[in-house]
Amino acid sequence: MTKNQLAFEYLHGTGVELGALHNPVPLDPNKATVVYADRLCKADAIAAFPELESAAELIVESDLLVDLDNDDLSFISERGMDFVIANHVIEHVVNPIRFLKKVSDNLPVGGRFFLTVPNKEFTHDKNRKLTRYRHLWLEYYLNTKRLSNTHIKDYLRNKSEVEQVHPKTAEYFKQNNLPLSYYDGNRIPLNPISRSRLYQYHRGRSIHVHVWNRESFDFFLRRTIDLFKLKFEIEEYLSAETSAGEMIYLLKKAA
Repeated sequence: MTKNQLAFEYLHGTGVELGALHNPVPLDPNKATVVYADRLCKADAIAAFPELESAAELIVESDLLVDLDNDDLSFISERGMDFVIANHVIEHVVNPIRFLKKVSDNLPVGGRFFLTVPNKEFTHDKNRKLTRYRHLWLEYYLNTKRLSNTHIKDYLRNKSEVEQVHPKTAEYFKQNNLPLSYYDGNRIPLNPISRSRLYQYHRGRSIHVHVWNRESFDFFLRRTIDLFKLKFEIEEYLSAETSAGEMIYLLKKAA
């Protein structure tokens, strides 16, 4: 079974896709109605990610503006939604444990959570260290809501691929007296003002805050479900080896 087949077969009723941007999960239009939620509207998303201008027609407009790091997800229960899609979203979230709890708290019994996450071995994160559960637990305990400089520094220093420079990105760096080498390469500016500007630039966009492989994410998910008594059951699973480098979990809210 493929990712799209899984979504077609199981996601029915009314639901929400979080952070779809230009890659929404296709659903059966005869059985499912979906709204889109993101922290940016379409125009602001194109401004934040100028490299996506060529795919602007694919970017979905946000029906709801939601900051997953700060807002609750009460609209899920208030609107009686049957499913939630988080396709390549959880790795961008500052506090993944709290995110899972919010989804679990607001889904109805029988509701489904379509969760996908990239395996770091198949991405530009392959040189980064796996996120440990102790680290995630500490962020939950401290109620972390803001992307830290430490996370950004780790991303910049250890990403394995060079990002292409869009003209608007180059203009931003020029206006802020930042050499483009700091965007293309893995170096961190020594000047504290330049360093702060670089961190703020990436904080306004989106990075992979945490990284997992199959074993570490499976442990994280099952440990969180057990530790916080979340009522999720893993209904289906597709491995990264069979799903283009992404791990796919279909979770169902149990009674």
